[in-house]
Amino acid sequence: MPPVAQGAYRRYALVYDLVWRAAPYHRFVDLCLEAAAAQGTGVRRVLVAACGTGSAAVELAGRGYEVTAFDLSPEMLAMAAAKRWPPGPGGSSGGSPPRLVAGDLRAVPFAGGWADLVLVLNASINYLLEPAEVVAALGHLARTAAPGGTVVVEPLSPRFVHEGWEPGRHVEREGLRLDASYELKGDLVVERLRWSLGGVEEAETYRQRLYGDAELTELLAAAGLELAERRPMWPAIPDQPARGRTLWVARPPG
Repeated sequence: MPPVAQGAYRRYALVYDLVWRAAPYHRFVDLCLEAAAAQGTGVRRVLVAACGTGSAAVELAGRGYEVTAFDLSPEMLAMAAAKRWPPGPGGSSGGSPPRLVAGDLRAVPFAGGWADLVLVLNASINYLLEPAEVVAALGHLARTAAPGGTVVVEPLSPRFVHEGWEPGRHVEREGLRLDASYELKGDLVVERLRWSLGGVEEAETYRQRLYGDAELTELLAAAGLELAERRPMWPAIPDQPARGRTLWVARPPG
């Protein structure tokens, strides 16, 4: 299986939470749970795929859910493991921290039927640059869902690409200075990051593939998932990071 190095954040993991500190993950989680409830799914166990620095996983675990999360990047997992526990005021002190595992979306390392709710958020699926890889990933996620479970996928939105992004983004906070630029090359979105923190300068480039709505619908079906609804994140979440983002809510076979 070829590596997906372009999708595994490495040095950027050290500053990722500084960049996205204001992102309302508690509201992202609310919408995912509401989507599961709308499908009649009772949620006890949650699998968070491509979990990154674990913000959604920690939020869910803080609410008392049994959470397992995995990511391809050891650096991102290390940041997730370092998150404070118990979490902030919104979390429950009675839960357990999420179980963190290294794993690849294309070969999800879990037995079938484990999770009531399966999440793959933040356009993580778009780091898979070939449709066959997306089908494999979605098929694995469908397999891990329990009977009656719900799979929620947040892909890179065409509207977000064409309307939601500025040509570049600049962040300065807590000693971090970051500049990000985005370039469309056909179906590819090329993200170039350059930042400095503590006198150290870094740069990385990542690529995502934009899958249109019709194509993604076909890929879900090819993976055995039935699309139940598309749930816009905005204006339910009025914060800027939610604009142009949509949750694709699907049901596994059976």
